[in-house]
Amino acid sequence: MAKQAVQLSKKQRTKYRFQKLKMCKKCNRYSVLKDKTCPTCSTNLVGIESLVKSILKKRLTTEAIRILIVVCLGIVFAPTIKTMYYSLVAGIIFCISYVALTSLFMKSEYFHQMKKLLRGDFRKIQAGIQFDSELAKADVKEERLAAAYEKLREIGDFISTDRVKVRRVMVLNDIALRSDMELELEGLIPSSYDKDFVKYALEVLKINRMLITKKCIAYFIHYRDAIVIDFGMDSLVSVAGTALRMKLYILEFSTFIEEFLDYFPKERVLRLCSIIHANPEVEWGGLKEKTMRVVAKKYHYDPDFKRFTIERERVISHV
Repeated sequence: MAKQAVQLSKKQRTKYRFQKLKMCKKCNRYSVLKDKTCPTCSTNLVGIESLVKSILKKRLTTEAIRILIVVCLGIVFAPTIKTMYYSLVAGIIFCISYVALTSLFMKSEYFHQMKKLLRGDFRKIQAGIQFDSELAKADVKEERLAAAYEKLREIGDFISTDRVKVRRVMVLNDIALRSDMELELEGLIPSSYDKDFVKYALEVLKINRMLITKKCIAYFIHYRDAIVIDFGMDSLVSVAGTALRMKLYILEFSTFIEEFLDYFPKERVLRLCSIIHANPEVEWGGLKEKTMRVVAKKYHYDPDFKRFTIERERVISHV
């Protein structure tokens, strides 16, 4: 089946994950999607921050009214004028103190109320995210892959299980990926071997090598036997070549790189030589020797490698 060409929107980023939560007051249902209205009743969704601020405002208003009632009662039932003035002054001082302390601790009170709401409505939030997941499943069935992936992407910020990761990857494997897309990889790595993830990772490798991180390389090394069976040896060669992107990766995965060095294209070998040559103080172990042997065998007469072969010959003659 041909891959679907889609346009993915930019991921909505927030400082805290809970800031993506919204609630439909009519359905009493939570959602993590970017929709502004409830898909069930078309009511405007209220962000959880607005919800907490509303709860906090009501509570503070109630407390303020109670304080004013107490002050008024003190004034009304004061036995003398002097006592009434004392009650009035005490009430004013108390009100000012209350406003000052409330302003001082407003931020901590806000987060306390937020935590209380999240804990109290935990089951509702779970049910809401499950409903969002069903909407994403319906989009997949209707082949609305962009909408489905965007929903699963938002859900993935709250639920990082293998099931959600694999569902996202399966949708991405049916989409024609492009370099201008906001792709991610490390956050989709499952805890066990998954063929769909490896297929996606190899596709991403062709588009943007920068997304192949240390964790991803380690995943390919750990499941190398299964990967070779499903995707062939070339897949490991490509990943090993990607490890040359950073000096730290080369040092950490030197054994893995050394194993596939004979199969690297010229530009990868040239890059490795340049990095080793630029860092003579680093202990490269057997990787440096293996690299020089490959250069001497394959690229001895190549002018791009001349400075490396000349230096090696000088070292050998000196010895």
